[in-house]
Amino acid sequence: MFILPDCIPCTLRMALETARLVLKDDEQIQRFMEEILLLKPLRGENWQITSPEIVKDIWLILKAMSGEKDPFEYIKAEQNQMALQIYSLTKKTVLQSRDPFLEALKFAIAGNALDAMVGAKEEPVKDILSKLDSLPIDLNNVNELKKRLSKTGKLAYISDNCGEIVFDRLFLEILHGLYKLNVTLVTRTMPVLNDATLNDAASIGIGEVAHLMENGIREPLPGTVLKKASSEIRKLFEESDLIISKGVGNYDSLTEEKGFEGKISFLLHGKCHPCCITHKVPLGALIVYNA
Repeated sequence: MFILPDCIPCTLRMALETARLVLKDDEQIQRFMEEILLLKPLRGENWQITSPEIVKDIWLILKAMSGEKDPFEYIKAEQNQMALQIYSLTKKTVLQSRDPFLEALKFAIAGNALDAMVGAKEEPVKDILSKLDSLPIDLNNVNELKKRLSKTGKLAYISDNCGEIVFDRLFLEILHGLYKLNVTLVTRTMPVLNDATLNDAASIGIGEVAHLMENGIREPLPGTVLKKASSEIRKLFEESDLIISKGVGNYDSLTEEKGFEGKISFLLHGKCHPCCITHKVPLGALIVYNA
C-alpha cells in the first residue's frame, strides 16, 4: 500500500520521537528534522512509495547522526523482557480460554501495538494486553485463516517487532498443538526501529517452535520487498503453503507484491487511519486480512 496523506504527519511524529530517544540534544534533533524534511515523500512530492521505504531513509540519517549501529538495541531488549515477564500468565489465560486459537491470535496481533511508529514511549505491555477483550476482530476472517492453516504443511511466518514476537511464540505454540506444521519464522537482517532481528528472536526462545531465517535485505527496511530479499527467502515463500505476515510495515510492502493471492494472510493492529479505512474497521481493531 502506497502512502496516503495521513502517513506524512504520522511518519514525522515517529521520526521526532525516535530522535529524542537516540540523539544527544535539541540542536542535533533540529539538524535531523531539517534533513528529513528534504525527503520528497515527506513534502508531498512522491506518493508512489511505501511507508517502510521512507522510514528506511529516515533511519539511515538517524544512524549516521547517532553513530550507533543499532540505535534501538536497548529498547528492543527492554520490550522483549517486559513481554517475557507476562508470558506465563498470558499462556495460562490462552489455554484456559474457550477458544485458545482465537485468544492466542488476538494476543499476537495486539502485541503489534509495541511499535515505534505509533509512539516511541509505548504503553506498558500489560496495559495494552489488558484491553484485549474490547478490541474488535472479524470472526469470518479468523475462520478463513483457520481453514487455510488446516490445509498447510509448510508455513512462512514473517515477524515484526520485539515484544510482539514473544506473543508470536505463544501463537505458534498453539498452532503446533492444532496443526501439523513446518514453520519458518523470518526476521529482519538489518536493525531498524524496534523490528526483530535473528538475535532478538532467538533471545526469547522462539527457535523452539520455528526454524529461524533472516530476510537477507541488506538495508534497514521495516518491511519486506522480495526483489531485495535473499534467494533463500524467495524460495521459501514460493514453496510455502501459507505465508503469515505480521504488522503494518510488512502489510504496506507485501500488498504491492504480485503472485501471493490465496496464500498470504496479514495480521495487524489497526493503529492508523489508512489501514482501518481500507478494511472498514474502527481504529484499534485487530485485523486479519486473507489476501
